[in-house]
Amino acid sequence: MDFRTDILAHRDRLYRLALSILGDSAEAEDVVQDVMLKAWERREEWGAVEKPLAWLAQMTKNAALDKLKKAHHQPLPEEGSAQWHNPSLVTTPHHSEGIGLITRLISELPPPLDDLVRLRDIEGFSYAEIADKLLLTEDQVRVYLHRARTKIKEKYVKMQKYGL
Repeated sequence: MDFRTDILAHRDRLYRLALSILGDSAEAEDVVQDVMLKAWERREEWGAVEKPLAWLAQMTKNAALDKLKKAHHQPLPEEGSAQWHNPSLVTTPHHSEGIGLITRLISELPPPLDDLVRLRDIEGFSYAEIADKLLLTEDQVRVYLHRARTKIKEKYVKMQKYGL
């Protein structure tokens, strides 16, 4: 494995993943820089890594969630943030708060459901790409993604209904 082609090539995707969790571009950049450094320091493990992007994405997700825990705050994406495919959905403070809540609900999903939602709905990966990255079948990706979206919807509706 080569650092430039197999690690650095994924920097932009890792940044978008960190940004989707943290909602802050400077913090996301810090996380990606830390992950790049950690990947370099763990270069003796590269031979055992079958899917570099999945390995890096897991490290990025963990680092971003750790950063959130340390900061003790709930991230709210900036209005019109590029992390969402349809920035027109974020038009009012109320919508922005809803997007922040959904981001939090995604981060609360168990693996691999959280990764599936991020890869498909935030990163825009195809079902085939996700199946390849997470070592699942395309059918499993569709089923798990449906379950993840259902859980997010149920929690979101419940929280909106009861003001939690």
